[in-house]
Amino acid sequence: MKGVTTEVIAEVRQRAGIVEVISETVVLKRAGKEYRGLCPFHNEKSGSFYVNPEKGIFKCFGCGEGGDVFAFLQKAKGTDFIDTVRDLANRYGVRLVESVEEKQHYDRRAQFFALNDAACNYFTELLQDPTGGATARRYLEGRGVSEEILKRFKLGFAPNSWDGLLRYLNNTMKVSEATLEEAGLVRRRAESTGVYDLFRNRLMVPIMDDQGRVVAFGGRTLGDDQVKYLNSPETPIYVKGQHLYGYHLAKEAIKAKDAVIVVEGYFDAISLHQYGFENAVATLGTALTEQQAKMLVRYTESKRVYLSFDSDPAGVKAVERGVETLNQIAEGVGIELKVIRIPGGKDPDECLRSEGGQEAFARAMETAPPLIDYELRQALKDADTSTHTGRLEAAMCIVPILAQIKNYMVRGEYIRLFAMEIGAKEDELSHSVREQIKQKTKPFRQENFGSSAAKHMRNRGTVGTPGSGGLAGVLEAERNLLALLLTNREDYSQAFPVVMDLTFNVPAHKLLKEAFQGVGDQFATVQDLTDRVMDRAAPDKAAAAALIDVILKVEEFRKQQRPSEVVIKDSFARLIKERLELANRQMRAQLASPLPEDELIQLQGKISRLRKLQDSDLPTASSLADLNELALKIDEIFGDSAGVAVVNH
Repeated sequence: MKGVTTEVIAEVRQRAGIVEVISETVVLKRAGKEYRGLCPFHNEKSGSFYVNPEKGIFKCFGCGEGGDVFAFLQKAKGTDFIDTVRDLANRYGVRLVESVEEKQHYDRRAQFFALNDAACNYFTELLQDPTGGATARRYLEGRGVSEEILKRFKLGFAPNSWDGLLRYLNNTMKVSEATLEEAGLVRRRAESTGVYDLFRNRLMVPIMDDQGRVVAFGGRTLGDDQVKYLNSPETPIYVKGQHLYGYHLAKEAIKAKDAVIVVEGYFDAISLHQYGFENAVATLGTALTEQQAKMLVRYTESKRVYLSFDSDPAGVKAVERGVETLNQIAEGVGIELKVIRIPGGKDPDECLRSEGGQEAFARAMETAPPLIDYELRQALKDADTSTHTGRLEAAMCIVPILAQIKNYMVRGEYIRLFAMEIGAKEDELSHSVREQIKQKTKPFRQENFGSSAAKHMRNRGTVGTPGSGGLAGVLEAERNLLALLLTNREDYSQAFPVVMDLTFNVPAHKLLKEAFQGVGDQFATVQDLTDRVMDRAAPDKAAAAALIDVILKVEEFRKQQRPSEVVIKDSFARLIKERLELANRQMRAQLASPLPEDELIQLQGKISRLRKLQDSDLPTASSLADLNELALKIDEIFGDSAGVAVVNH
């Protein structure tokens, strides 16, 4: 892991006291053996944020955030795991175990950051030049960009010279042409030797990462170039889909306002910041990626995202592309997506610079419709519902959108409202939506019954709350089994073979199982085991967070003093029950699909056998041996492993 081994992680964790590190951000007060304070990740008046120095963990019982010292800094500073460990290692004098290649890699990245920073200084100095930067400054004045905003975004000017930046960097940095080319600052001549400046006679907009380091540039022509905006190519430190323009400046405002505004262009974001909407970021010329989407909601408790793109066809397409990506991660994150519609079809920059534009944009935010409303309105904007044919076409446009709504009551209300609007019969529109949903339902596959069951349940919207079945039941059972490994030596001995033989469904629990397996019995105490597993799980955010919940469950078990045999049996029974229920739901859904008669008979036979297992065999299973027999019967029905391991007892 680029110099960050488990040994390095363990030493950094030992030296970097979690109370000391968190105290730099949170005011902590001692509360018995723990420390308590106001959570930095959500607004609260009474402290529900606790730090346990003995275990080296933090947990907020308000918003649910939890983890170790690395997880805290990743969340608080927006850094990735490797950079977090490296920063702490440098701070506390821990030597990284790096190969020559890894050291060269990091030295090279550092060189690219330094080159971009030097180029940024060059451009900003030229913008301030009374003569050389006059054209660029007049352009900025024409767009109403204030001096304060100009400096905050480090705007600059690239002169109309073939080698101005090249000569500057050669004089100050002494780097090769090949390095400058790889950094994306110069371009190689096609018909002769040598290189020339990539950006010439352009207003320069530096693009920074979430830590405020310059990683690339955008250049807006100040002449008659055919290419209006020229952007840096991707480099070892710049990948478009991993960054958002202005994100480093917007993070605090996103936290404070509990929402983020997403726009298309650099100057849309710059104008929004100038007019007080400092929680704005811009995309970088591509459709939103999953990584960008997760960045958007990293600092929002409500997960509220406003899309404010241009009203032209390209802007509408951009909304649709952004929606598609955000929807992919909405489940489990709970994104509240709204679309800002600016009066007059203006883009955000035009709106804000017009008379009364600031108030108009604020009103557009207040009245921004949810995504589903926006999509339905877009689908009906050209519909002619005065004719029978027009009403049918309108219904065909909105049925696929209505079918996306998973909440039954919400879907019914939208069907009622839009049936009235297009002049359709409510029951007919409702029937069409149900048929659309059936067509989208995937038939049952054997592989969905095993290790991918959790993912399949999530995709089908069957995730429940604790105690209600679904993924929550699987998660609770797996967590209980993992917690037994950390309760005491005796419970570890009982639970370890069970955990190793079990196919886990929750991805984070799979990683924890691998971590326990990696440690094996090479530990002195259960606290030593906890530390070793924590070190191995730390690079993965989900696994590290899941381990905190496991540790909290350990404390609960110690207070309850529940026998490990009971916990193992109950957990194993719960896993079998959830898989049986999932299989029944999926098979019954498949019955609605047209099937050949022989397949239909075979499917009905499997359903009958599953019902017997669920209704008769499972309730009477009184031991692990009985449960093992049930697992074997499930295997027989599907012809291979159903994801429930047979425990060797």
